[in-house]
Amino acid sequence: MEIWLVDRVCFCCSGGLSCWVFVLPCVWLCLCRQLSQRPSAEELEQRNILKPLNEQEELEEKREIKRRLTRKLSQRPTVEELRQAKILIRFSDYVEVSDAPEHDRRADKPWTRLTAADKAAIRKELNDFKSHEMEVHESSRHLTR
Repeated sequence: MEIWLVDRVCFCCSGGLSCWVFVLPCVWLCLCRQLSQRPSAEELEQRNILKPLNEQEELEEKREIKRRLTRKLSQRPTVEELRQAKILIRFSDYVEVSDAPEHDRRADKPWTRLTAADKAAIRKELNDFKSHEMEVHESSRHLTR
Protein backbone atom coordinates (compact mmCIF):
# COMPACT_ATOMS: atom_id res chain seq x y z
CA MET A 1 0.00 0.00 0.00
CA GLU A 2 1.42 3.41 -0.96
CA ILE A 3 1.33 6.43 1.37
CA TRP A 4 1.99 10.05 0.42
CA LEU A 5 2.47 12.85 2.90
CA VAL A 6 1.64 16.14 1.20
CA ASP A 7 1.54 19.36 3.23
CA ARG A 8 1.34 17.30 6.42
CA VAL A 9 -1.81 15.53 5.19
CA CYS A 10 -1.60 11.77 4.72
CA PHE A 11 -3.08 10.24 1.60
CA CYS A 12 -3.13 6.56 0.81
CA CYS A 13 -4.17 4.98 -2.43
CA SER A 14 -7.06 3.04 -0.87
CA GLY A 15 -8.88 6.11 0.52
CA GLY A 16 -11.85 5.92 2.89
CA LEU A 17 -11.72 5.38 6.65
CA SER A 18 -8.77 3.00 6.43
CA CYS A 19 -6.63 6.04 5.62
CA TRP A 20 -6.84 7.20 9.24
CA VAL A 21 -4.85 4.16 10.25
CA PHE A 22 -1.93 5.61 8.31
CA VAL A 23 -2.38 9.22 9.45
CA LEU A 24 -1.08 8.73 13.00
CA PRO A 25 2.23 7.12 11.99
CA CYS A 26 2.77 9.89 9.45
CA VAL A 27 2.09 12.59 12.02
CA TRP A 28 4.39 10.79 14.46
CA LEU A 29 7.12 10.67 11.80
CA CYS A 30 6.77 14.41 11.10
CA LEU A 31 6.91 15.28 14.80
CA CYS A 32 9.96 13.10 15.37
CA ARG A 33 11.73 14.72 12.43
CA GLN A 34 10.96 18.23 13.71
CA LEU A 35 12.01 17.36 17.26
CA SER A 36 15.31 15.93 16.04
CA GLN A 37 16.10 19.25 14.34
CA ARG A 38 15.40 21.24 17.50
CA PRO A 39 18.54 22.78 19.11
CA SER A 40 19.78 21.28 22.36
CA ALA A 41 19.39 22.96 25.75
CA GLU A 42 23.11 23.82 25.79
CA GLU A 43 22.83 25.63 22.44
CA LEU A 44 19.81 27.56 23.67
CA GLU A 45 21.68 28.57 26.84
CA GLN A 46 24.66 29.74 24.77
CA ARG A 47 22.33 31.93 22.69
CA ASN A 48 20.76 33.35 25.89
CA ILE A 49 17.36 31.97 24.90
CA LEU A 50 17.11 29.44 27.72
CA LYS A 51 18.11 30.73 31.15
CA PRO A 52 20.08 28.46 33.48
CA LEU A 53 17.92 26.81 36.11
CA ASN A 54 20.27 27.63 38.98
CA GLU A 55 19.79 31.22 40.21
CA GLN A 56 23.04 31.06 42.15
CA GLU A 57 25.03 30.43 38.94
CA GLU A 58 23.20 33.28 37.21
CA LEU A 59 24.04 35.69 40.05
CA GLU A 60 27.66 34.54 40.04
CA GLU A 61 27.87 35.11 36.27
CA LYS A 62 26.45 38.64 36.64
CA ARG A 63 28.96 39.41 39.41
CA GLU A 64 31.81 38.19 37.19
CA ILE A 65 30.66 40.39 34.29
CA LYS A 66 30.33 43.39 36.61
CA ARG A 67 33.82 42.77 38.06
CA ARG A 68 35.35 42.46 34.58
CA LEU A 69 33.68 45.66 33.33
CA THR A 70 34.64 47.59 36.47
CA ARG A 71 38.26 46.52 36.02
CA LYS A 72 38.19 47.67 32.38
CA LEU A 73 36.78 51.05 33.39
CA SER A 74 39.35 51.52 36.15
CA GLN A 75 42.20 50.85 33.71
CA ARG A 76 41.03 53.48 31.22
CA PRO A 77 43.30 56.50 30.88
CA THR A 78 42.01 59.81 32.15
CA VAL A 79 41.04 62.68 29.87
CA GLU A 80 44.21 64.55 30.88
CA GLU A 81 46.42 61.57 29.94
CA LEU A 82 44.68 61.30 26.55
CA ARG A 83 45.26 65.02 25.89
CA GLN A 84 48.95 64.75 26.82
CA ALA A 85 49.35 61.82 24.43
CA LYS A 86 47.54 63.93 21.79
CA ILE A 87 44.91 61.21 21.37
CA LEU A 88 42.05 63.34 22.59
CA ILE A 89 41.80 66.57 20.64
CA ARG A 90 39.46 69.48 21.14
CA PHE A 91 37.28 70.49 18.25
CA SER A 92 36.27 74.03 17.49
CA ASP A 93 32.80 75.14 18.48
CA TYR A 94 32.31 76.64 15.04
CA VAL A 95 31.94 74.79 11.75
CA GLU A 96 32.77 76.41 8.42
CA VAL A 97 30.66 75.34 5.45
CA SER A 98 31.47 76.25 1.86
CA ASP A 99 30.15 75.30 -1.53
CA ALA A 100 32.08 72.85 -3.68
CA PRO A 101 31.83 72.57 -7.46
CA GLU A 102 29.96 69.61 -8.89
CA HIS A 103 32.26 66.73 -9.67
CA ASP A 104 31.50 63.67 -11.76
CA ARG A 105 32.67 60.75 -9.62
CA ARG A 106 32.05 58.05 -12.21
CA ALA A 107 35.31 56.42 -13.25
CA ASP A 108 36.39 56.04 -16.83
CA LYS A 109 36.87 52.34 -17.61
CA PRO A 110 38.94 52.19 -20.80
CA TRP A 111 39.40 48.42 -20.59
CA THR A 112 35.71 47.96 -21.37
CA ARG A 113 36.25 49.51 -24.82
CA LEU A 114 39.08 47.18 -25.85
CA THR A 115 38.49 45.03 -28.90
CA ALA A 116 39.68 41.44 -29.21
CA ALA A 117 42.54 42.63 -31.44
CA ASP A 118 43.61 45.20 -28.81
CA LYS A 119 43.62 42.52 -26.11
CA ALA A 120 45.67 40.18 -28.31
CA ALA A 121 48.19 42.97 -29.04
CA ILE A 122 48.57 43.73 -25.32
CA ARG A 123 49.01 40.02 -24.54
CA LYS A 124 51.65 39.69 -27.32
CA GLU A 125 53.56 42.75 -26.08
CA LEU A 126 53.52 41.44 -22.52
CA ASN A 127 54.72 37.99 -23.57
CA ASP A 128 57.51 39.55 -25.71
CA PHE A 129 58.61 41.63 -22.72
CA LYS A 130 58.61 38.53 -20.50
CA SER A 131 60.59 36.45 -22.99
CA HIS A 132 63.23 39.04 -24.04
CA GLU A 133 63.58 41.88 -21.52
CA MET A 134 62.44 40.49 -18.18
CA GLU A 135 64.85 38.36 -16.16
CA VAL A 136 63.45 34.87 -15.73
CA HIS A 137 65.11 32.15 -13.72
CA GLU A 138 66.51 29.36 -15.85
CA SER A 139 64.37 26.69 -14.18
CA SER A 140 61.20 28.72 -14.94
CA ARG A 141 62.01 29.67 -18.52
CA HIS A 142 59.99 26.78 -19.96
CA LEU A 143 56.86 28.24 -18.34
CA THR A 144 57.24 31.56 -20.21
CA ARG A 145 55.67 31.81 -23.64
